[in-house]
Amino acid sequence: MNSIMETVCWVCMQVKLKSRPGISFQNLLTLLRRQFRHQGFGIRIKSQRDKFLDSEEFYVNAYYDAEDDCNGEIPIEVVVHHNFDKDVVWDQKHATEFLIQIFDAVVHEYKHQRQSVKRKYQTYVAHIRSPYNQYLADPDEVDAYAVSIAIELCRNLGKYRALRYMGKFSSLSRLKFNGRYVSPCLASYFGAFGNLPNPVLKRLAKKIYVRLQKVDTDVLFL
Repeated sequence: MNSIMETVCWVCMQVKLKSRPGISFQNLLTLLRRQFRHQGFGIRIKSQRDKFLDSEEFYVNAYYDAEDDCNGEIPIEVVVHHNFDKDVVWDQKHATEFLIQIFDAVVHEYKHQRQSVKRKYQTYVAHIRSPYNQYLADPDEVDAYAVSIAIELCRNLGKYRALRYMGKFSSLSRLKFNGRYVSPCLASYFGAFGNLPNPVLKRLAKKIYVRLQKVDTDVLFL
């Protein structure tokens, strides 16, 4: 995954540099789409206004479609949910927070693409409407979230400190920095499955440990 992460990081860095000193949300999306297109990424980026969100709140969802991929169509869709005017100017801090979410979502979906390509698109099943714990327990999701969690831990703790904490996996899931979980994805898994020795959490821990050892922190978007 390091090669994918390196390219996605480069895209996010270019957008960050070109968005100084400020940029409107609409122009930020346009710039992001252009940079991904120049790198040959099959990604569709959309925005959706959700009125139940606060005026400055946003979050990013992303989806991979194996059938589209098999048919040579754009396989990954990224949707930015928000409730602010598209002309509002974003400062560097907010643009960076946005790009972190983009980086994490895109890398996660490219992991799904690799899973699907290896088995010739035949067995990947989406669980969008499944119960949340069933979705998280899916082997593909455990594998992909291990990557996502390793990224979050490296970003917020550092690689080697995160490896040391793996011996206290339950405590790691509750660890916060500046009021935020060091790994929101890991906290979600513990919220869904309780505590060890749950078999899903045990599989997840093993995969996270392997990913932490392999990840190149130089290609993480911070």
